[in-house]
Formats: sequence, C-alpha cells, structure tokens
Amino acid sequence: MHILPVLCSLLVSALAEDVPPQFDDGQLTGNGFGIPGTNATYDYVIVGGGTAGALAAARLTEHSNATVALVEAGGFYELSNGNVSQLPFRINDWQGSGGPSSWQPLIDWGYFTQPQNNGKKIHYAQGRTFGGSSARNLMMFNRPTKGAYKHWAEKVGDDAYTWENMLKFNTRTMKFSDNSQHRPQNATALYDTAAFSEKGGPLHLTFPGYVFPVSWDAIKAFEALGFKEIPSFTAGALQGWGWWQFSINPETGLRDSSESSFLQQSLGRPGLTTYINTMARKILFSGKKAVGVTVDNYGQQSFNLTARREVIVAAGLWSSPQLLMVSGVGPEETLKRFDIPVLSNLPGVGQGTHDSAAVHGPIWEIEGISTGGWKQPSKMKEAITEFNQHKKGPLTNGGVDVGAFEKIPLANLSKKAQGDLAQYPEDWPEVEFIMQMVDPPAGATGKNYAAMTIRMVGTVSRGNMTISSASNLDPPIIDPNWLRADTDKEVALYALRRARQLWEHIPSKIGKEIYPGASITSDEHLLDLTYDNLDPTHHGTASCSMGKAGDPSAVVDSKGRVFGIKNLRVIDSSTMPLTPPGHTMGPTYGNAEKLVQDILNAYHGLE
Repeated sequence: MHILPVLCSLLVSALAEDVPPQFDDGQLTGNGFGIPGTNATYDYVIVGGGTAGALAAARLTEHSNATVALVEAGGFYELSNGNVSQLPFRINDWQGSGGPSSWQPLIDWGYFTQPQNNGKKIHYAQGRTFGGSSARNLMMFNRPTKGAYKHWAEKVGDDAYTWENMLKFNTRTMKFSDNSQHRPQNATALYDTAAFSEKGGPLHLTFPGYVFPVSWDAIKAFEALGFKEIPSFTAGALQGWGWWQFSINPETGLRDSSESSFLQQSLGRPGLTTYINTMARKILFSGKKAVGVTVDNYGQQSFNLTARREVIVAAGLWSSPQLLMVSGVGPEETLKRFDIPVLSNLPGVGQGTHDSAAVHGPIWEIEGISTGGWKQPSKMKEAITEFNQHKKGPLTNGGVDVGAFEKIPLANLSKKAQGDLAQYPEDWPEVEFIMQMVDPPAGATGKNYAAMTIRMVGTVSRGNMTISSASNLDPPIIDPNWLRADTDKEVALYALRRARQLWEHIPSKIGKEIYPGASITSDEHLLDLTYDNLDPTHHGTASCSMGKAGDPSAVVDSKGRVFGIKNLRVIDSSTMPLTPPGHTMGPTYGNAEKLVQDILNAYHGLE
C-alpha cells in the first residue's frame, strides 16, 4: 500500500476555504487526503470506506468527472494490525468472536450483541478500517443461487436483481486466476469460465497456493454421502461440494480487500479526497433533501462535508441504520424517545435483520498437517521461507479448501419446519459444511486438528437493532436473535448429526471425537453446546432493507434511495432484503456495483 500519503496527509495546507486544492500526481504526497477541521464541498460524500464504500469511490471517479469525498472512521489495516490482516494463514488470529478482549480497537467497532440463547453477549466483528469487513473476513467468495436472486427481485419489485441481470455486475468486480502454477497437480478445481470476465477487476479472486492434506479426505466424505461436485460456488448453483475461491492476490499470496484493490487503484485520482479516522456524526438536510454530513475526528473538531449531488451511506450493517436514526430517519417512536426531529418515519430501519449462524461442528485429531502443525517453530520457518521465495505454501491458505451445501430432504424435517422453510426457493440450501483446520483445542495433546464446521444459511429467525442514544458515539443495541426459532434449532441438530456422518468417512482421523465428544447425543445437550459455542458468520443484512414503496419494512428502493428523503442512498449489505445463501462478500460487491451504476446513470442523465 502507499504509506507516504497517509503519513503526510496532515502536512498539506488549505489553499481554499471550500474545496481542497488539487496538485499534479507526485508533487505533494498528501494531496489525496482531506484536512481535518476544514469544511469542504464535493459532488458526492460517501460515508464508510469499506467493502461497498471503497468500490463506490473508485467507480464514481473512474467513470465521471465528479468530485468525491470518502469518509472512513478507521485507518489502513496494513498499518493498524501488522501482517495479521494480510496473511491468509492468520485469519483466525484476529477475527474475534469471544469476550471483551477478543477485538482489536484499531480495526473493529467492538460491537456486542444483547444476550443470546446462552445468556452471553457475543462480539459481532465489523471492520473499522478502509476495506471494512472485506479486510477482516474469511475471504470466502460465492454468489447466491439463481433462485435466490429471483426471490430478491420479487421482494423489491425489480427484475434488475434476477441472476441474468446481475451477472454483468457480479463479473465486473473481480479478475479471476486459477493459480494452477502454485497448486498441487491433484488439486485442480472446477470453475465456470462464464462466471467471470477478462475485463473484470481490480479485486483478485483465486484458489490458495497450498492445500491441506485432509481436504482430499473431506471430498471423499462428501461424495460418500451423495454430494456431487459442482462447477464452483459462483455459477448460480450451490447444492453439492466444491473448492472454495478466495479474495487473495495470487501474485502476492495476500488478502485482497476493497482497500487493497479498489481504493489503492483510485487514490491518485484528482476527483477523490479521502478522509482517514473521520467519523460521520449526522447527515445534514435542507428540508427533506440530504445536503452533506457533519464529521469529526475522535469526537473532536467537527466540520461539514457538503454534497452537491448525493450523500451515499455505506457504513455497514449496524452503523448505516444507526447514522440514519441519529439523523432523523427511522422509526418515529424511537426518534422521539431521544428527542431527534423526525424527517422520515421509516419503521423498518434496524428491524427484521437477517443473518446466518456458525455452529461449531465435530473436531477430530487428524494424521495430515493442519494449522497447529504449521505453527510449530521449525515448520513455521519452512512456511515463511516458501512464502518469501515463491508466494505460495500454507501461509497463503486460511485453513479452508473445500465445502458443501445441502438442501435438507423434507423427510428429515417436521411439518412446521417444512412450512417455515418454504419461503425460500428450491435451490436455496439450508446448511453449509466446511472442512476447516483448527488449532489444538484446550487440553488436547496433539498438534493437528480439523473441524467439520457448519454454517446455517437458510435461517428463519429475525433480529433487530436500535440506537442507545441520540449520538452514534454510543454503540447501537444489537440483537441478531440467532437460533431463536424452533425451525433453526431443528436444522442445527440435523446439521450436527450430518457432520458426524461425514467424519465417519474420513480415514485420516485419529482416536476419538474431541468435540463435542461421542457421549453428547441428545437434542438437549447438543443444543446447549451449540448455544455456548455459537459464532456469528458476520453475514447480516436487512437493517436498511430494500423493498417496494409502501412496504413498512422497506427503507430504500431498488436503487438504494431512502424513502421520503432526496439525494440520500444506502449501498452496503444492510440493503439486502435477506441474507442470501453462502457468504455475503460476493453479493455485497455485486449489489454495490449495481447501485453505483444507478448513481452514475443519474449523473449522466440516463435514468
């Protein structure tokens, strides 16, 4: 990354009262960064430099002459967290879902949920950094099913969201490489060339330059239970097993986020001004038209960024609805409770959130080397040498190679569960299985362990969030309601037993089941363990849900425009009406590409 512009940004003096001056590239290294405490005016002000926000800044300055301010509350994760955030191998060193000490304040908001089924408050990691959660996720990339996109289109009343119409946006974001030169010959993965474009980018997508040995056993187990190999998880179908693709740059072996791709590509453009460690406090209005944002640095020296055209909110699942509410857009009852003037009464803001859930699957010791083995000093030295010399090896792999999705047979579900799950299309699976390398559990005597991790991707429980005060310096009140519905509990029990069946077909396992242990078999005990070890997948959506005009749950229309307000859009994952099956990074990029194209169409008079 370009470190000098960040370090020197505060050395630039303001030559104009309103618009920061522009200089030739290379003349002043801090030119592309905004000056704290100085009011300025732009065509667009983007709140949030994360997955969607960095993309928006890049596309708007790439395809128009507009001036853009990109406002990010955090900094650059490469500077704030060493190589922990860059090396795929170290993903789980800082993802953080545990107690108060499990989060890193320089790159995370430190949000905790309300007590869940086990009475515990769970850390819900959200990126407070350029790149947002694309800078701290598991980098796993898939696209929703064709049926899921049709369902999305029907809910929002716009065929623009069908698979066929979204494909051009989904292929626009990334450049794909199979990375075959860095992978074992027997690890050739299927992929659908039609799912990618030679003109796509700048985000890299690839297969890691290393495969963990137990992954081949996992494939045998999937096939033994009837899972078929599918051409990849990016081609509109998810039922079956496949090799995971990751947002990794195959040339460097490092994470590729929206910051390392979109933002780094656009930092030198004269139309883009980036504000680092700058938090949007309130949206400014003239009547019911958004005209800018009040921002500050660490709660000090507030100043205004005025938007001639639009304010674009991309602050993330919890921060986007929070900003709307403290600015006067949201449920009237909530706003009045905190003496916030009501500009648009939208009861859906923060309500009906949807999320998948991660259930700790069975853990076994294995014969082949896992992450724990590679962390032994002699092996780590070997891995570092291979990475430094060839940009491949275990440091390029986050501990996952293969996985599978399953649509649960109806005969395995109660009538009530069948009815609840009927809301989803036929190609929408309920469960995802991931063969994941794990460090030795507490009390374990070996070095190499793996888990058949479970992701519940067809949940029916719904959550909510709201504000705790009239200031967004105070954390929001978050309640995902994971596994509260009986149907979700039923699916979790099925998935746990199915994961055990998969382990029966993995010959490289050693000894006995480490977790939860063979003696844990009853529904009650399995659910208790599930509650105690539940992890967020960080795949939440619908806190600023997209929908039709007149729908009380809808906050924005299918172009991201906030109902009841002019010149205000939301473009991040909070706008998705449901969490699509799989992982949300892919559809978040695709959704942002589509919504930014809507903004560009309006800019060029093409609406």
